Amino acid sequence: NGALTLSSGTLTAPSGTFSVSGNWAQTGGTFTPGTNTVTFDGGVGTTQTLNSGGTAFNNVSHSGAGTLQLLTNALSVSGTFTNSAGTYDANALATTVTGLATVSGGTYTASTATQTFNGGLTISGGTFTGSSGTVDVNGALTLSSGTLTAPSGSFTVSGNWAKTGGTFTHNSGTVTLDGTDQTISGSTTFNNLTKQVTTARTLTFEAGSTQTILGALTLKGASGQLLSL
Repeated sequence: NGALTLSSGTLTAPSGTFSVSGNWAQTGGTFTPGTNTVTFDGGVGTTQTLNSGGTAFNNVSHSGAGTLQLLTNALSVSGTFTNSAGTYDANALATTVTGLATVSGGTYTASTATQTFNGGLTISGGTFTGSSGTVDVNGALTLSSGTLTAPSGSFTVSGNWAKTGGTFTHNSGTVTLDGTDQTISGSTTFNNLTKQVTTARTLTFEAGSTQTILGALTLKGASGQLLSL
């Protein structure tokens, strides 16, 4: 129930509960995450800063009502990331999640750096704000409730796009689908939508749903030719 500071030596995560309500500062030493989840649970009105020292976490959960803000180093998570309350502030630093990233409550603020979700991104409550950086979803994007605001920078998705609820705000940007065969399900209003592939692939729009594209639908093939509808 306070700050965690690692300046030298080794910290090995327990197999049981591992929660931190203060700042996390690693300026040296070695953190061994094991297969555990580190839970940041600072209270209302608090800002927890996270300096990982360049060390990867296994799973990260932000369940506190306050703010978890990156400091100095990018965040690398080899497992899953969940924001269920409060605000996660990337603070102009990159976040890379190997497993599924979930926003089930609170707010995820992407800021100006690249946010990479290699296991997909699910918004099932709360708000994901893309800000002005790059959001790269290497997997499925699912919006069932809450709000997803696209970044003003690059926004790429390599899996299926499923909007079963919630609100998508296109922010006058372009969503680029850069995976293999992909499906868009649920009714969504896009600004620009681009399908970019290296070989012949299929983009399927779910029957019965309504897709609105305010700007251009662009199909970009392997040889670079463009077809705009």
